[in-house]
Amino acid sequence: MSEKALTLSLARLPRALGSTLHEDITWIAPDDLGTPSMSVEPGTPLDVSVDLTSVEDGVLVQVATSVDLVGECVRCLDEVREHHDVTSAEVYFEPGAPALTTSDDEDEDADDLFVIGERDTIDIETQLRDAIVTLVDPRPLCSSDCAGLCDVCGEKWVDLPADHEHVVIDPRLASLASLLGESAEPGRS
Repeated sequence: MSEKALTLSLARLPRALGSTLHEDITWIAPDDLGTPSMSVEPGTPLDVSVDLTSVEDGVLVQVATSVDLVGECVRCLDEVREHHDVTSAEVYFEPGAPALTTSDDEDEDADDLFVIGERDTIDIETQLRDAIVTLVDPRPLCSSDCAGLCDVCGEKWVDLPADHEHVVIDPRLASLASLLGESAEPGRS
C-alpha cells in the first residue's frame, strides 16, 4: 500500500450498532492510481470523506471523493480528461466473523471480503482504488466522432483538407507505373 494516510483507527468508533464516525482525509495520489489507458495524475491531492458505521460483525465504511482521470484518445492521441465523483461502501468484518468462516464452495467469495486489521485499524486504499479503477474508460475518445490520424502521414484527419490522399502504388508494379507516368490510381490509405 502506498501511504499510511488511508489506514484509519477504529478506536474512537463506539461498537454499538448504528454508531457513526466521520473523518475527512487528504490522500496524495500515487503513481499507479488507474490503468495504462487512464489514471489520476500522480501527486494530485484527493479529499476523501469517510463515514464509519458500526454494524453487526464489523464496520460499514463509506468513502466519497472526486477525481480527474487523464489519458490519451485511442484514435488521435489528444489528451482526454474526465471528471468523476467516486463513492463506495464496503463492510469490514471483525476477524472471526461468521461471514469469514465459509465452506469450501464459498472460499473465493471470502477472499474478496475486507477484514479489520491489527490494532483495530482498517486500510481503505484497496476499496478506494477499486472504486476509481471501475470508472476508467479502457478506450478513451476525445469525442465520439473522432476521425483519428492518417495512417500514412500521421496527421489528424480533422486538420487535413477534405481532398487529402496518398498515392499508393504496389511496389511490385512500381516499374510499370513509371512507364504510365503520372496516371497511377490515387487512393486514400
